[in-house]
Amino acid sequence: MSGRAPADAPLTRAQKFQWFLEKGLAEGLRPLPAGTDEAAAQRLVHALEDRFEILRTSLAVVDGELRQLVHPSGSPVRVVDIAPDGTAERSLGDLVRVFTAHTHGRVGRFLVQFHLLRSEDRRWLAVVADNVAVDAGFHGVVDQQLTDLLHGRTDSPDTGVPHRGPGIQPAEQARREADPDEDTERTRALDYLRRHFSHAPARMHPHHPPGEGTAGRYYRSTLTLPGADGLFARGMAHTGLLPSAVVLAAFAQLLCLRADTDACTVNVSLDNRHNADLRRVLCATAQRSPVALRRQGRSLLEAAAEVQRTLAEGHPAYGRYDPFDLIRERVEAQHRRGVCLSTDLAFNFIPPPQGWRELIEAEPGPTDGRGSTGGSGSTDGPGSTDRPGSRISWATTAETSYEYGASLSVRWADPHTVRLSVHGDSRVLEPEQCAALLRGVELVLTRAATGRDCSPDEVASAVGLLRLPRGPRERYSGGRWIDLRAIEDLLLALPGVTAAGASLEPGGASGTPRLTARVTAADGSALTPFDLREELLRAVHTGAIPAVPDWFGIDGGDASDGRALPGRPAATAEETALLTALTGTGPGRAPDLDLCYLRAGGRPEHYPRFAELLRRLGYHPPGFAQVSGMATLRSLARELRPSGRAGGRPAAPAG
Repeated sequence: MSGRAPADAPLTRAQKFQWFLEKGLAEGLRPLPAGTDEAAAQRLVHALEDRFEILRTSLAVVDGELRQLVHPSGSPVRVVDIAPDGTAERSLGDLVRVFTAHTHGRVGRFLVQFHLLRSEDRRWLAVVADNVAVDAGFHGVVDQQLTDLLHGRTDSPDTGVPHRGPGIQPAEQARREADPDEDTERTRALDYLRRHFSHAPARMHPHHPPGEGTAGRYYRSTLTLPGADGLFARGMAHTGLLPSAVVLAAFAQLLCLRADTDACTVNVSLDNRHNADLRRVLCATAQRSPVALRRQGRSLLEAAAEVQRTLAEGHPAYGRYDPFDLIRERVEAQHRRGVCLSTDLAFNFIPPPQGWRELIEAEPGPTDGRGSTGGSGSTDGPGSTDRPGSRISWATTAETSYEYGASLSVRWADPHTVRLSVHGDSRVLEPEQCAALLRGVELVLTRAATGRDCSPDEVASAVGLLRLPRGPRERYSGGRWIDLRAIEDLLLALPGVTAAGASLEPGGASGTPRLTARVTAADGSALTPFDLREELLRAVHTGAIPAVPDWFGIDGGDASDGRALPGRPAATAEETALLTALTGTGPGRAPDLDLCYLRAGGRPEHYPRFAELLRRLGYHPPGFAQVSGMATLRSLARELRPSGRAGGRPAAPAG
């Protein structure tokens, strides 16, 4: 490690999103020339580090603030000998497990590690990284740079972005975001979020919280699509649509049909946006933007055109909002609307390594172009498109919690082969139905390549995609399915409620049915509609129910302002002062104190004490865990350690 002190900068908004909310991992494996030694591998990594500062970056708490430290060099390349009965992929899996146990999500460690894997005369360069540093798009950039370095090229070809330089580095991006001139862009992004959540559709799928018996619940299913370069090129030539728009339209429309809903919200990654200003940020991880997509009816190509228009119009705002603004606006909209707005679909599309222009101009790859829906001889299940070489594989993962019911990623295995992968929750989308969904997307791409349109119903029928089974007490209203039994069970579990019923009755806005709850209160109980609504909102935050009733009827009990409801503590002077200090608005305007604490500048390492104080006061906010469904500030706080004052030299990070 050089004696020079590292330079520090704030985290970018996208990095905060990954660090506080998503806590993801990235890994990759790249073959190297036979006989590559440790010194040659280290030179290769040093060349990458010189170009991309994020590869030599760690995080530290400096004067109570989480900041990124850019070091003169990164973690040294370590040599790993593959066992005689092992494989490079298995060794990479072992490295990922070690990284997860000792490095991931911890301050004072390099965000990216490189390893040289050896097996006889074969060599691989393995990378394991925190998503704070490396996202899927940056994976492609690093892979292209490795190709150039191994072939002695210094000026790389177009990688799908409108420039050839290294892009904006994360530290520079963070300083730009802190510039007062960015206020206009941030305001516009915040307005975008408010408009989105004011009319965003409710959660599409029923929420199934993690618990016992989750083994095998989460899986990854992958469709390998040879000749995708030719397929995509012909599709663009015939339709004028980007492949990402076609894939996203097919994904969203087929799942809307399966769930029998009018619309859905998909979290879309930066790589789909095809926007020069944002795509230039190659080394700062992407954050996702919620995009509402409506069910378009019979034409999937019309739906794809609408998707492309929606993404294009969103470019000025996507990626410029503060990620915690997203959480705040969603929480407040859920309180205001009484509807679960958590996203349960995500979409990632990595542009082709050779660039869009080269893809269009390339010779078509191998494909039959028939758009066949398969026959009795198909080995890939009903609805197989019979494209030569295309195949589906799937395996369960070791995860016990995942935010999305289904997350679709499109990545390139090589310049001609694409892999469409779904990371799924089997309680939302069974592996068999996931295979049908992937075949449906393949069928839409195949037909688009020949200039033919199709409808979601036709595709679903061809591939065997079935509608989601519904319970006996589920009813459709206001663009969402409502489980009346779930609402009744939650009401009956409240103290003082002896009987409860939920129904859809006439009298709603615009002639729609009104979701109504009627409860009977025990003698001596004090219940008000406000109390019932506030208690049910807790279940909306977790996704246990999609909506809170619009009208409450209460029989029996005593009249009260609601303060006597068990579990609702009185607002003490200490609590009022704390809430006022954090939000400036008092106890009535704090839907999520975890969020308020962070936004008010509270030190993350002091958060456990703050949370314990709130618990002793009887206040139980939804919290990041329920709002985001992912890792929380609580888990982060356990890893933070106090550091020296700003200007001091932090310790060198552990490799």
